[in-house]
Amino acid sequence: MAGTTVAIPRTLEERLPYGETMIVEASWDTFLDLLEEGNYPVQYDEGQILSFMGYGTQEHEELVMRIGHLLITLLEGKPYRFFGSNLALVPPGKAKSYFNADCTIVKGEPRHEPLEGEMKATTNPVILVEVLSESTRNFDLGQKFQRYKTIPSLQQVLYIDSQSPSVISYRRKDQEGTWLIEEFTGLEGEVPVLEEGTFSLKALYEPLEL
Repeated sequence: MAGTTVAIPRTLEERLPYGETMIVEASWDTFLDLLEEGNYPVQYDEGQILSFMGYGTQEHEELVMRIGHLLITLLEGKPYRFFGSNLALVPPGKAKSYFNADCTIVKGEPRHEPLEGEMKATTNPVILVEVLSESTRNFDLGQKFQRYKTIPSLQQVLYIDSQSPSVISYRRKDQEGTWLIEEFTGLEGEVPVLEEGTFSLKALYEPLEL
């Protein structure tokens, strides 16, 4: 149900009838109230509350854990901080947006923007990781990436396919908005991470038997 002005579901039970994807027009303040009081996952962009509740497959969840482990191992001992999918992200700009990534890496100390009450969002990620699923693939690669690109600190976005061995890497080349796009497939590729090293698709995918 897209672009409607119906009452905002407050509970998971009220949310379920909308199916996998719910897009509801709402103000930023209404979204913050829901974020504080609701009990289902929500994001916000272009004046709309966005909720995706597709089935979390075993492959998706295992890939989230495996890419997190590989990145922590690669960057261990260096000044990076590692966060999971509940971390709030707020891109800059007058248009309000709020997102979650499957993995977020910050270099140095996280910087925050207050939201409401004790809630706050991180504003300075250097790496974001999205494990793609059927319900969110188009949104992650399209509208969401357009917002990610506006984050000044962000240097790389990794998209991990959950159905076949494939990783798409976007690396920032300059602050004028030029990004290097690389796709790695099969089990032989090595994916560069910033200037810190690489991880192999074999290490990421081989145990999954896709």
